[in-house]
Amino acid sequence: MGKKLFRVYVAVSLDSYVARSGGAVDWLDDYDPAEFNFEAFLDQIGTLIIGRRTFDQVMSYGAWPYGDRRTIVLTSHPLDNDAPENTVAFGGSLMDLADALRNERLDNGDVWVVGGASVINQFLFANLVDKLELFVIPVVLGEGIALFGKDTSHLNPVPVSTHIYKSGVVRMEYKLK
Repeated sequence: MGKKLFRVYVAVSLDSYVARSGGAVDWLDDYDPAEFNFEAFLDQIGTLIIGRRTFDQVMSYGAWPYGDRRTIVLTSHPLDNDAPENTVAFGGSLMDLADALRNERLDNGDVWVVGGASVINQFLFANLVDKLELFVIPVVLGEGIALFGKDTSHLNPVPVSTHIYKSGVVRMEYKLK
């Protein structure tokens, strides 16, 4: 059994925003996830960690796009009854959660820290992310929800690879820790 990686796989605008100020991601609508091999990425994922606002936003789109993968929603409130199967609420320590996931014997794939930005920043601040995959979308928002906060200035990402897609999107992969 290989080491379970904690991964951030996220789209950002050219000026490093993950969403508009109100949380909208409509600026991503013109880009097809298939171009970026999203399904191949998802095949490597066994567990999703997602913040409550991002979870509620994804739920508002209709059908749950992540199948029956285990999903851990970071929240202090119970989930609605229509939450997807294999979805649980978690309000405890991120360190304890990360330790439990890294040490479990179940070999069901890597852990995707989905977001939003606050959740990603908490994992980055605690040095819990192994791999950072940024998809830089050639759009300038001017303002919005920034991917990186001041608490992540200690990071020393090591470049692994880059790829430019036909759409102009640039994928940048970094190793962390």
